[in-house]
Order: sequence, then structure tokens, then C-alpha cells
Amino acid sequence: MNMKCKILIWGASSKTLIALNMIKNTQTYYNKKKIKNGKVVLLADPILKKPNFETNIFFVNKKNDFIKNIHKADSFIVGIGGAHGKARYLISQELIKKNLLPLNLIHNTSYIDKTSVIGLGIQIMPNAVVHCNCEVGDFTILNTSSTVDHECVIGKGVHIMGGASIAGRVTIGNYVTIGTNATILPEIKISDGAFIGAGAVVTKNVKKNEIVAGNPAKYLKQNKHIVNLSYFR
Repeated sequence: MNMKCKILIWGASSKTLIALNMIKNTQTYYNKKKIKNGKVVLLADPILKKPNFETNIFFVNKKNDFIKNIHKADSFIVGIGGAHGKARYLISQELIKKNLLPLNLIHNTSYIDKTSVIGLGIQIMPNAVVHCNCEVGDFTILNTSSTVDHECVIGKGVHIMGGASIAGRVTIGNYVTIGTNATILPEIKISDGAFIGAGAVVTKNVKKNEIVAGNPAKYLKQNKHIVNLSYFR
């Protein structure tokens, strides 16, 4: 693999600031290979007029400028958090089509059991735990001090927020968001696109695109996923 690791970060807000710190501290990987010489050469964000933090990194927000400068990068990280897992996943697919390689961010205080399999573009924050025999899908975020117990299957573009606890043999679909300090009981199935509110205790299966909250968690309304890919068209 001929890779100089010149990194594009999509986004220019808080998640990107975290990524920059992790890159600086050599917590960046391509598959299982640690990247020791990663350099961010480009920030792209079609929503912001400028980054939300002070930086000298070249920034673009217009489509034409993005097209002219994307050749400077050979790899990428998507700095989109919150409940925007579907956007994070689909934007990542567009960047892969541009021949950029997806990097993982894995904090050195996190724990991933050797029997577990993690995907591409994963972001694992401080003190997060993935126990044995789990599968974690591409472009998923495991935020600070979240725990994933044994034999869980987690889909693509998921965000498990800080302090959330996923018990054993739980199945989580694509683009699901698990709120801060939520608890998912054993053998629960959470279908694609669902949103689990902060502090919720999930005691029964959650259907596709449902928003639930409370203890025990109860249905509130349907979740909507808005993704704009016109920047790539």
C-alpha cells in the first residue's frame, strides 16, 4: 500500500477538533496498522463558512474548491457525530469513490477484545470497551466510556454516546443512535435508524426509525434521517 497519509477531514466543528487531537497523538489507524506520520491537509464543510476553531489547515466549503483540492489527500475521517450516522456513512461512501482510504480513530485507553471485529472508519473514544465476540460496523462511533458487552452485533453508521451501556447479545441496526448513559438490556434488538434517548432503559425491542426514551423506554415518534449528497453530484 503506497500511502503517505495526507488526511482530509469532512467537517470543521467539535468532532473534527477531537480527531485532530487524536491524529496528533498517533491514535489513527488504517485497518490494524497505526499511522505515525498522518498530516491533515484539508478540511471540508459545505455548511460552515469557516472552522469553529482556530487552525491553519486549508479549509474549503464550496464544491468547486473541494473538487480542485481533494487530490491533496489520500485518506479521510468524517467528523460528523450526534444523530447523523446515516450522513456519516453515506458521505464516507462518496469519499471512498474518490479513492480516499477510511481511517480509524482509536484512543489508547479504549479496550477492544481480540475476538471482536471492527469495521472501517471506526471512532473509539477514551475508556470505551468492546468485549468478546462482537461485530462493530463501518463508520460507527463508540463514545467516551461507552461499553459493548459480549456477542453484540452493531451495524453501520451507529453512534453509541458517552456512558451508554450495551448488554450482552444485543443487535443494533444501521444508523442507530444510543443516547448518553442509556442502557440496553441483554438480547434486545434495535432496528435500523432508531434513536434511544439519553438515560433510557430499553427493556424490549425497538422498531425501525422509532424514537424511544424513559425508564422503561417508551415510543415517542418516528425518527427522520436527512442526508444531502449534492456536494458530490
